[in-house]
Amino acid sequence: MNCGKLFQTLGLLAFISFQTHAQMLSKQGLLKFQSDFVQTEQQIDSLLADSPKSAPSIELNLQKAQLYMLFQRADLLQPLLSGIQKQVFAQDDAAAQSQWHLLNGIQYYLLGKYAQAQDSFKSSLQLLEVVNRQQKYAYQENFILMYQAVNQVYLQQYEESLNALTDIFKRAENNNWPIIKARTLVFFGEVSYALKNYEQALEYYQNAYNTYPKDAVIYRAESLMYGAQMVNVVGDRNVAFEQLDQAMEVFINQHDDTRLANAYLLKSYFYSKVPDDAKALEWIAKSVAKREELGNPIEIANVYVHYSSQLGIDGQIPLALEYAKKAADLAEQHEDISGQWDSYGNYADLLNQANDYQQAFHYMQLSERALLKKARLDITSQTATLNAEFNLSREQLKNEFLDKQSQLLEERNTLLNEQLVMEQRQQRQQNWVLMVLSLALVFFLIMCGVIYRLYIKNKRLASRDPLTSLHNRRSIIALGEEAIISSDRYQYAVSVLMLDIDSFKAVNDSFGHETGDRVIQYVADICIATLRKPDYVGRVGGEEFLLILPHTDENAALLLAERLCKQVVMADKNSIGQVEQVTVSIGIATKNIHSDQPHNRLPDKDLSQLIRESDAALYVAKEQGRNQVQIYHTDIKLKGHAVDLESTMPDMLRT
Repeated sequence: MNCGKLFQTLGLLAFISFQTHAQMLSKQGLLKFQSDFVQTEQQIDSLLADSPKSAPSIELNLQKAQLYMLFQRADLLQPLLSGIQKQVFAQDDAAAQSQWHLLNGIQYYLLGKYAQAQDSFKSSLQLLEVVNRQQKYAYQENFILMYQAVNQVYLQQYEESLNALTDIFKRAENNNWPIIKARTLVFFGEVSYALKNYEQALEYYQNAYNTYPKDAVIYRAESLMYGAQMVNVVGDRNVAFEQLDQAMEVFINQHDDTRLANAYLLKSYFYSKVPDDAKALEWIAKSVAKREELGNPIEIANVYVHYSSQLGIDGQIPLALEYAKKAADLAEQHEDISGQWDSYGNYADLLNQANDYQQAFHYMQLSERALLKKARLDITSQTATLNAEFNLSREQLKNEFLDKQSQLLEERNTLLNEQLVMEQRQQRQQNWVLMVLSLALVFFLIMCGVIYRLYIKNKRLASRDPLTSLHNRRSIIALGEEAIISSDRYQYAVSVLMLDIDSFKAVNDSFGHETGDRVIQYVADICIATLRKPDYVGRVGGEEFLLILPHTDENAALLLAERLCKQVVMADKNSIGQVEQVTVSIGIATKNIHSDQPHNRLPDKDLSQLIRESDAALYVAKEQGRNQVQIYHTDIKLKGHAVDLESTMPDMLRT
């Protein structure tokens, strides 16, 4: 059963110009994506009648041609294009000329003149290149390329067609072009159908139906019709009838006579499988009448083949022969090799039933030649064998005819299966696998980036105070221990400063904790601005800060501490609101460079000892009036014993 063309049109909006008449059409809703054929044609004709006679609207005529393209009306498209050809090419408008060539190629395609269609598509692409330097017409370009690729199927250029359609599918997906993407899925469904993989074909048609926008009613109905054919093979025939009836209702409402004729033909096929020969003949007769009305020779030939076959089943051999002969004559006029093989073979079969063996043999030869041309095989010897046995008895001729037909069909199917399997394997190896691997690699790199960013963020959160972004207690102690170890190895002085904000509790009590937090941030910012690059500062308590100063002796540490005190007092206090005065007290402890003289060498100090000493000096500064710096000396008593710094860390500061 022939489902019809693989692709038809992509809709009226594909090539709408932005000039005056097109804007008028859009505002009036005439170019709604896929609307009623008769109503839209009448409205466009009305606008054409209102346009100035001296300057016929090329834009409106091209809109009308697009309407005929959408509804596959080759009988109306060809005379319209011929009528406006001179007007289109009299203007210096490459975009309009490209559009004319595209529409002309489509009417050739619908009529089965595939070589002429290919020339028109090439001309359309060449003209579009002139105006497409900035990819303004990327959608139109891919539309033309898709039609060109589909046309190549009928020229038996399968590999080129599949490669081109795969590239178009990727671009449609990347650019969010649902119509082109869905039409490509329909084509892949046809390939699966040719391979007799009906379940896969059904899946492609269902995906195409779901991919189309909701307002693409004609294309959705068409996908429903194609899916119904697959359901009839692999599923519930009642469901197939239901889907087909839904599609037919849309075609009737939209006055889509071409697709309606295809639906009638398909419904006849369904009934022939029930079997209900009377119903099958009734519906095929409706399809014949509709296609004769439309006047497309290639479609008429196709329906005549099926009509004559059904008439033969019904025993109406003379009428069957009449329509089979019409189909064979029409098949000679177009380039559809598959259609020629079908027409000739059907006529030969009916001639054989009518005992006209000579004519049967003639048309079987034509059928074989068409099949050989399509399958690219040399079966000259087999034809000679058939000719040598032609004068055998009726039973022998009938048996040989049936055997030969079966053999040719098997060879045809084998060759097509091998060819399509090879193309499918190449497609999978060269395109899909690469695409999947590329996507997997991109996903892997993205996940690595996300994990790394989370790791850096968590690491920073684990080592930073959330309020000031300074090192927290654990981090500053770790950095201090590294500085002490380094000072022992390379013999340089290290100073430790313990800084405390004076009267901080009074600030909290008077102005609230939010203001207190801003005071802490204020002091932290001054510390960061005052310290050198190799110095470290961390928050180790509510209002206490610990500073580690490598390569710094007591004098340098004293200068830096005094500068800190002055900066805290003198800096701009806009950020801390109502607090007018902020001071800090600082205690200093230093680990000096070891002397080479044993009697001058000071005892080694670890970080814990230095922190305790700086804390003791800070206590002295507090007692002597605050807002000052004190250096630890041996007369200052240490508070308590050495403690484990980690164990005394407040839980809120250990993150």
